[in-house]
Amino acid sequence: MKARTLLVLLALSVVPAAAAVAQVTISPPPINYPPATDDKTSSPQAPATETPPPEPPVPPPAIDVMYVCPGGPDFSAHFAENGELVTLKIAGQPDLEMPRQTTATGYFYTDGYYELRGRGREATLTAAGRSLRCHAAGRPGQPPRTFANADSALTLFPDGTFRLREKRAGAAEPVLDLGQWSQEVDGGVRLVIRGSASTRRAFREVGVGKLIDDKGAELTLAATPDPIEGKFRLSGLYRDAQDGGLFTECFTDRTYAVVPGGAEPELERAWVEATPSRETSLYAEVVGEFSGPNGVSIVEFLSLKRGATCPAQASRGAALRDTEWRLIEIDGEKVRFDDWRHRPTLRLNDEGGFSGRTGCNGFGGTYELTADGVRFKSGAMTMMACPDPQQTMERRYLDALDAVRTAQIASTVLDLNDATGKRRLRFEARSL
Repeated sequence: MKARTLLVLLALSVVPAAAAVAQVTISPPPINYPPATDDKTSSPQAPATETPPPEPPVPPPAIDVMYVCPGGPDFSAHFAENGELVTLKIAGQPDLEMPRQTTATGYFYTDGYYELRGRGREATLTAAGRSLRCHAAGRPGQPPRTFANADSALTLFPDGTFRLREKRAGAAEPVLDLGQWSQEVDGGVRLVIRGSASTRRAFREVGVGKLIDDKGAELTLAATPDPIEGKFRLSGLYRDAQDGGLFTECFTDRTYAVVPGGAEPELERAWVEATPSRETSLYAEVVGEFSGPNGVSIVEFLSLKRGATCPAQASRGAALRDTEWRLIEIDGEKVRFDDWRHRPTLRLNDEGGFSGRTGCNGFGGTYELTADGVRFKSGAMTMMACPDPQQTMERRYLDALDAVRTAQIASTVLDLNDATGKRRLRFEARSL
C-alpha cells in the first residue's frame, strides 16, 4: 500500500530517470614473481604495490534536510547512524526507511524499490523508473539567522522554514507567523517568505547583513539568532502514532512530535473519534508552542475536520546554485548531441563562482547575482581543440553567456536573457 501511494504522488509530475551506471573498480590479480636467486644477472623483484584505502563516503547535507521537488511532493529526510540510514517523511504518508548503498559518487539509498540519490544539495527520488528532481531547501548544516529592526524579527532556519514576529497596526500584541523561505530568481534574485496567511513577501539581500523589503524597510543581521517563541496558531495534519502524536504543519511542511500534556489529550480524542484508520492523518487547527527543534506543545485545541486538507503551496523552481544545469536551447534553437558528454553545462556555487563545460572544453569563472540581475565573467578554460560542431557550439555558448543580464527559473527550467529581454540560453536541471 505504501509503495502504491508514493508511486501515485511521484507520477503527478515526473521525468524519466537517467540510467544509473555503477562504477566498479576491479583490482588486478597479484603477480607471482619467481624467488630471488644468487644469480647476479637476475632481475630484482618488483616491490609489492599496496591497494590505496577507499575514499570515505560522502556525507549527506545535514542530519535533517527538507527537499523541494518542483512539480511533485516535497519531503523531509532524516539521516541517522552516521549517514547509514535515511527516513523519508511525506505529509500524510507512512515513513519510508532506506539503508545506504555503496556508490562511486555522492550518496545512494534504496530499499530495492525506492531510490534516493544525492550529491551536495541535489537529490533524485525514484520509484519504478520514474524520478523527481529535488534540492535541499534553505541552508542545510548552517546556523539560523535572525534579521530585525524595531518592529520586526525574522528568523531563517537552515531547513528552509522561518518564524516572524512583528508589530502590526491595530494589534495589541506582536503577531507571530511561520512558513517557508527561499531564494527565487525572476530577473534577479530575491529572498521570499510565504507565511500562514498565504502571503508572499520579498526582500533584497544587501551583502550578508541586511534585508530590505519591497516597502523599503530594513532589517539587519542580529548577533545571535532569536528562536521567536510564543503561541502560534497552527494548522496541519495530525495522527496518533505508536510512540505519540505527530503533527505536520501546513505552511512549513515540517512534522513535529506532539508533546504530552496541555490540550494534547483533547486533540487525540477528537482524532480517535473521527479517524477511519490508525494510519490516517486528519486536518486540525490548534494553538501551540514549539518545544525544541522537533516538538510542539498543544496549548489549545480549536478544531478537527475530517474532509479538509492543507492548502496547496505555491510552486517553486529548482535552486539556482549547486544545481547542474544542462543546455537545451541557445538563441531559440534546440541543441542536439549524439554524445551527452558533449552537452554544455553550468553550475553555480555559493561563493560567486561557476564551472561547466562548453561542449568542447571545461571552463569556469565568476558571477554576480543581485536583485536586478546576473552577470557572468568567464575565467580559466582548458585548451583542447575540438572538431565542429563542438567548436562552433563553444563559441556560441560563451558569447551568449557573456551577454546575459537577467534570469528566470520555472520548475526545473532556467532561462538566461540579455539586456533586451531576449532569451539567449535555456537550461534544464539534470537528474542525478
